[in-house]
Amino acid sequence: MRFFLNYFFTFSAIILLTSCETGDKKTTTYFGGKIINPKTNFVVLHNQDKVIDSLFLDDDNRFMGKYENFKEGLYHFKHGPEYQYAYIEPQDSILIRLNTWDFDESLVFSGKGAGKNNILIDCFVESEKDVKNYTLYSFYNLKPTAFKVKLDSVLALKQLKINAFKAKNSALSDDYLLLLDIAAKYPIYNRFERYTEVHRRKMRVTTSPKVGSTFYNYRKNINTNKDSLIIFGPYSRYILERLHNDAYSKGMTPDKKDFIITLLNSANKNISNEKLKNTFLKNILINDFYKKSSCAVDKKAFYTFFKLSSDIDDKKHVQRLLNDVTAIRKGSKIHNFKIIDYNKTTHRIQKLIKGKNSVLYFWNPKYISSSYLTSRINHLSQKFPKVTFIGIKFATTNFELVKGIDIKNQYYIEQSSKANLFLTSKLPRTLLVSKKGVLSNGYTSINSRMINVQLEKLQKN
Repeated sequence: MRFFLNYFFTFSAIILLTSCETGDKKTTTYFGGKIINPKTNFVVLHNQDKVIDSLFLDDDNRFMGKYENFKEGLYHFKHGPEYQYAYIEPQDSILIRLNTWDFDESLVFSGKGAGKNNILIDCFVESEKDVKNYTLYSFYNLKPTAFKVKLDSVLALKQLKINAFKAKNSALSDDYLLLLDIAAKYPIYNRFERYTEVHRRKMRVTTSPKVGSTFYNYRKNINTNKDSLIIFGPYSRYILERLHNDAYSKGMTPDKKDFIITLLNSANKNISNEKLKNTFLKNILINDFYKKSSCAVDKKAFYTFFKLSSDIDDKKHVQRLLNDVTAIRKGSKIHNFKIIDYNKTTHRIQKLIKGKNSVLYFWNPKYISSSYLTSRINHLSQKFPKVTFIGIKFATTNFELVKGIDIKNQYYIEQSSKANLFLTSKLPRTLLVSKKGVLSNGYTSINSRMINVQLEKLQKN
């Protein structure tokens, strides 16, 4: 059960009183709070891809924003590499409190408008726990009818929770209720969409089970073309699962050569909203490239993307990725670029890694969180102790160290570094370099399933 510090009750009351005293009650909206163990000195409030405000922390790590004529809707706030959602309406006075060491589970809202956000966070945390729930996973062993009965019962419990909240909060907008429905139920719908493929793999059969005509009844109430929800994780993850299921229904499986092409065509066919379609086309292509974790390029998949996407900026970004792949490849000598340590000393990469089997992982805070990076690198470095792991951060305004990773293995590059010649897309890139300075892989990924096999080979050199 969440609780609030007395400070937050007091702070909330002061805001509301101030609003009344100044006559701003009808137009003024507040968003603020406190960050424990801050990663940076500010919080950024976004509405989709638009920055609304940058809110700086004071000496007590508190922040506050005041807005006139605020537009109701889904926002997200970012602190360091992590973010979370907030549904804000005019006249709300919302305060957050979170500890960056446990971002989601520590997050609490207080003040006017807090209730509708706390239940959303509860749904997110509950969904994360469901991912690790073996009982739910065991349902995939069941036949379609039995599987549906089990998950329908889970959905009924989710609906009871929503109904109880609605009974205590009568003035909830339709837009908010849609978000609550998505946050609570769509993670369960994902399990329906995954069922045929997961069941096939778990039961070790070659054909997927046939489901009845009512198996996907919930789809009747789902709009797959709401680009306003593109940033909302539960919604975008559901759309992706549904596209995968469409590919499965055509007899495709992830291990087949043209699976990604089928998936791209499925996105093109099933999503009519242009912005949403373009986003999924790009994400599907790039995620597949990273999973394969190699310099090899599926030219047919990239050609399909270029043919289907109508977003010029996305096409330019993907073309830069292709250019990066060809700039340095497996079997070539590592370029002798410069990197800088956190004592502001410049190093030449060839000298730094001479005689060492090395992993050079270039990372961008825009695409990867420091907490995940710490966990992943520590895991890999313990598993492969004979390999040197060197983290190189893209040049940004934030040159802060990543806690939990040895400072001696952390560097960054500036715009003048020749490394930027093969990092034009600014996407994460990992190079595997033998002790002779030769690339054994020019474009892998630290989160790829392939990385363990690749590192085993590198360690034996």
